[in-house]
Amino acid sequence: MIMTMDELSNACMEMICNAGEGRGKVYEALNDVLKEDYVSADAKLLEAQHLLGEAHRVQFEQLMAAQLNGTEIPFSLLLLHAMDISLVSTSEHDLLRAVVSARLNKDA
Repeated sequence: MIMTMDELSNACMEMICNAGEGRGKVYEALNDVLKEDYVSADAKLLEAQHLLGEAHRVQFEQLMAAQLNGTEIPFSLLLLHAMDISLVSTSEHDLLRAVVSARLNKDA
């Protein structure tokens, strides 16, 4: 079985939307860090984590699990973009999470 381009595009757009919104929350959290408002940054990072987790869920449930079960996934630049934005956004989140957690633990 081969995944249709429409099915692939829908999964990719869902990943891009969630990862993009999550990345936006990461940058909002960064602005809070620059203002030394670590509690607000922490809350925004939790929102980002939920959105990035949703992008990750789509990647695994709709794409990787399908491929594991024998579905052929067609090549798509949109898929590369979806995976890239998810990876970059998650990395940015994880880095800022470490900074905020360290600061909150220091203040405790």
